[in-house]
This record gives sequence, structure tokens and C-alpha cells, in this order.
Amino acid sequence: MKKEFKDFTLGSFNLEIKAGDKLIFRSRKEGVKGLLDFIKKYGRRFKNLIIFDKKIGNAAALLFIYLGAKEVYGAVGSRLAKKTLRKFKIKFYFKKTIPNILNKTETDICPLEKLSLAKTPKVFYNLVKSIDKKI
Repeated sequence: MKKEFKDFTLGSFNLEIKAGDKLIFRSRKEGVKGLLDFIKKYGRRFKNLIIFDKKIGNAAALLFIYLGAKEVYGAVGSRLAKKTLRKFKIKFYFKKTIPNILNKTETDICPLEKLSLAKTPKVFYNLVKSIDKKI
């Protein structure tokens, strides 16, 4: 899986989702937009997903858990995402760990990261779903 992940990090997609060995979804969208597109299209139909993502914060981690991910690979991941994935016993690998995912201007923590604090995966998904058009 590490070879496939390395190829992913060099490519133009920001998100790839696999069910077993089969690639079932790709997105070039940034943030959690691609992930939300996947959830809208497939819901939680698939189990034991393997997810490659360029940047993983706590918001993405909670959505991965909501989906039932088995493994998560990130080029960059936040400390809080690590803590959340460990708590839910999701196997993960981050090429680089950073303190926080920042907003687009890098002046503060990402708004979705703030929103994700102290939320369960289901509660967070329902919150994000209700504001999806604004993201």
C-alpha cells in the first residue's frame, strides 16, 4: 500500500477511496469537499475503506470514521487527527504531522477543524451536511 500511496502523493488528485483493491472514487477538490461528494453519492454503502488524502485534519478524520474507514494515508496530518484516528482504532499513516490544519490565509485554525472539536463522527457529519453549500 505504501507504493500506491507514494504514487498518489505525486499525482494531481487530493482524495482517493478504495474498497479493497478497487479504486471507487477520486477527487481533485480541496478540503473535505471531495469527501462530502463521496458521502452524497454512496452514503455508507462500503465497508473497510482505504483512503488516501493529501491533507488530513480532525474534520476529515471524523468523516473517515463516519464512513467506516479501515485505513487512512495522508501526506500531511494534524496531531488532533492522529488522536481521533487512534481513539477509533483506525490504522493510519501520515508522511508528515503538523500541529493544526490552518485556514486558507494561514492566520487561524481551519473553521471546520474548530467545528469538529469535541464532536462524534455522526454529529459532525450532520453539522457539515447542513452547511455543505457554504463550504
